[in-house]
Amino acid sequence: MEGLFEGMGAAAPEAPVAETKANKDKAAKKEALRSAMQETMATDPAYTQKLRKLSDALEVVNTLGYGKGGNIVVDKTKKAEDGKRGLVTTSKVVGYRVHNIGSEPIPYMTEVFTQNEAGVYVGTQVQRTLNPGEYANLTRQFMTMLTCQPEFSFTLANGKIIGGSAKETTDVKKKLESYYFAFNREEGAETLTVNDDEVKLRIDEEINGKSVVKEEFVETFGFLNNPKEGRKGGRKPAAGADLTAQDYSANYVASLLKQNGIM
Repeated sequence: MEGLFEGMGAAAPEAPVAETKANKDKAAKKEALRSAMQETMATDPAYTQKLRKLSDALEVVNTLGYGKGGNIVVDKTKKAEDGKRGLVTTSKVVGYRVHNIGSEPIPYMTEVFTQNEAGVYVGTQVQRTLNPGEYANLTRQFMTMLTCQPEFSFTLANGKIIGGSAKETTDVKKKLESYYFAFNREEGAETLTVNDDEVKLRIDEEINGKSVVKEEFVETFGFLNNPKEGRKGGRKPAAGADLTAQDYSANYVASLLKQNGIM
């Protein structure tokens, strides 16, 4: 089981390490993941039958960027005089466009934004279905809520969902928003990144010096048009198959959502 956490930077050191706060926090995190999985296994006997059953049915076709800045990336188009690539700013990834490439409908939850009488965008959570061949735009929050379910377990056809630095916050929404998508590495090919021009779509445009969400994205991202202070907002493995770090992480998030009555 220790090996499951190597991808999370939690591999056991060869030599004894001093009992620091960081080490204690890491140990507590691993124990929380184990406990959540044990609880799931005990209360849901069909968990392993559902595990990653729909992973091959969902792919990310675009990342959705907002604003001029928010992220700093390596400039692939230019090289500095010393041979190293420079850094450039790029829009912040606020969501993803997903595609159902499977053969069965995928239910998902999202938030639909409309303007009230005061001109403020207000969201309403709705349940929808992504039919085979269809596309959907999801914020990072609802992408996490969908893919943490055992049928995906943070594993998609062309990548994985990974926990970000804010995942230890007590704010559930911020925790959900901290998870992000990364493309799978392909042998013999340059791996796509979420900030590549051929992948990222800009959901806003600048009007009179202000970023305004484009009409086609307002339903999902209308809250970004509100004043800043007002923004609130498959494979089927055999039973007993080895669990991955993504399985543990996804199950932990799904457990938190249930505990908070969100799902």
